[in-house]
Amino acid sequence: MPVKSPQHRPPNDMSCPMLPIVDGCTHGKCHFCSIFDGIPFMALPRDAVIADIEEIAKTATALTRRIYLTGGNPFALSADALIEVFDEVERRIPSVKSYGGFCRISDIARKSDDDLARLAARGVSGVAIGAESGFDEALAFMEKGHTARDIIEQAQRLHDAGIPFTFFYLTGIAGAGHGQENALASAEVFSKAAPERILVVTMTPSPGWSLAADIEAGRWAPPTEVEMAEEIRAFIANLTCKTFVNCSHDTDILRFEGMVPLNQEKMIELMDHQIPKMNEKAARRMREALHKATF
Repeated sequence: MPVKSPQHRPPNDMSCPMLPIVDGCTHGKCHFCSIFDGIPFMALPRDAVIADIEEIAKTATALTRRIYLTGGNPFALSADALIEVFDEVERRIPSVKSYGGFCRISDIARKSDDDLARLAARGVSGVAIGAESGFDEALAFMEKGHTARDIIEQAQRLHDAGIPFTFFYLTGIAGAGHGQENALASAEVFSKAAPERILVVTMTPSPGWSLAADIEAGRWAPPTEVEMAEEIRAFIANLTCKTFVNCSHDTDILRFEGMVPLNQEKMIELMDHQIPKMNEKAARRMREALHKATF
């Protein structure tokens, strides 16, 4: 059965085979996403999943130790359903001991502590979570489906279960004039949540998003390129947890990576050197050319 939605992996999992187990997204309301428009969420048929596992097995080696589950949020499936997939994988590729995939905060909330412990025991780690922000006003406007408190509570449950996780931070989500407010609130929430990694993505409005209508109606205004760069600086400067920050997505104009707190000062110095040199028009043209941004 062909999968309708595109398949993605974060940078740290680019070498992992991808295994589609769901299609679509259970939420589908975020104003900044159109990936799964018109694609209802569904678990893929068992036969289709097994066929994909067998295809992966053809080129698997003793070094094939991790599988990346794809679809909008595969961890929306029950722990039992996920473990059934793991069983099918390991029956055919016994070297596999670890699983990642995209996950919503609500997917964690719907699982019991026992469910999370069972998934951890089966090698679930490095799940990628679209936390996006710790600023409740922005989360509510974008209809993200969780609050700052939810982020902290569910992150603690993952820590308790022994499941490492990655957060996405969406620069610019709060709109023009609110970058610093978003950065400070998010740094506080992310620091309490303490993800293993933070992947920085910069807001790039596209014509297919419902956010385009918000912009047209004046409900939301895009920040300038410089404001978004200054937001990233404030966010990183105020992080107090140990984490790895990767700011190298193709939406990011300034690109770097490093550990907090080990490389925190160096990252700030880099931004302090580069931000004053930014050309607003050139940066915006680059974003429009790459993403056909609607602004």
